[in-house]
Amino acid sequence: MTTQPQISTLLTRGIECASYKWIPVDGAQIRGVAVVYHGFGAHSRYPTVHYASSLLAKNGFVVYAMDLPGHGASPGVRGLLTGVDHLVEDGLAIAKHAIADSSMMKSNVELPLFLVGSSMGGAIALSVAKKMSDKIKGVVMLAPMLSLNVGSAARTALWFLSMIVPEMPLIPSSATNSERQYRDVGRRDECDKDTLTYKGKMRPQSALTCIEMTDHIQQSFHEIDVPFLCMIADEDVVVDNSISEMFMTKSPSKDKTMKSYAALHGLLCEPSSLLEVIEADLAQWLLSRCP
Repeated sequence: MTTQPQISTLLTRGIECASYKWIPVDGAQIRGVAVVYHGFGAHSRYPTVHYASSLLAKNGFVVYAMDLPGHGASPGVRGLLTGVDHLVEDGLAIAKHAIADSSMMKSNVELPLFLVGSSMGGAIALSVAKKMSDKIKGVVMLAPMLSLNVGSAARTALWFLSMIVPEMPLIPSSATNSERQYRDVGRRDECDKDTLTYKGKMRPQSALTCIEMTDHIQQSFHEIDVPFLCMIADEDVVVDNSISEMFMTKSPSKDKTMKSYAALHGLLCEPSSLLEVIEADLAQWLLSRCP
């Protein structure tokens, strides 16, 4: 069972994007604020993302999220990513909105702010945390897109295609194959039936942006000093996990944890026995860093 969000719009780069707010049930103690970033092709109410937001709300967090341009209920060419700078700017927009909106809540203490991102959203969360480190209490990444297995020849081809046909859907992607991402049949079925997800072939500009986003975040590893939890799916075929150990080594953070699971890319779409472990790890890490 998932909780339903309040729906509004948020302006980023002159684009009115769909935004969402989940609040804890009446009477529940509010422990903190969380911003959730979705992955490529998904959106804030996509089942896997909604599972995370609902889990956080049930544990006392006020949760904010936004559909990136070209995703979900936001305007734009479906599944189009227009550059790393735009991804970071959009990520900053919802984080700043969360700070401003939550500051108006009646509370005797300043609520800690956390960033939570899945897949591409994990890279966005880290990029935002780097720019707002004084405001961020911690970052949680679920199967983060820190690296992609793309050779130099493929990169060169993508660069040329992005110059010639940037928006043409040309590139097959494992990120659109539900059987390779979600093990629980019921949850996989929910993902398959979602009508707002972009499930077509990747556009060259989107593919190049994803690659450049991983380059961008890897170059920033030594500057990311916020507390973080990196949750890795051992059987992931969507992202390359090999860089996660490098991140653990290079980040100067004094509070860093990596956990791995015998899971597919969609960590919150595992069968109940493993799912309960993953959900508990996520919630407990956040709650242990709240007042």
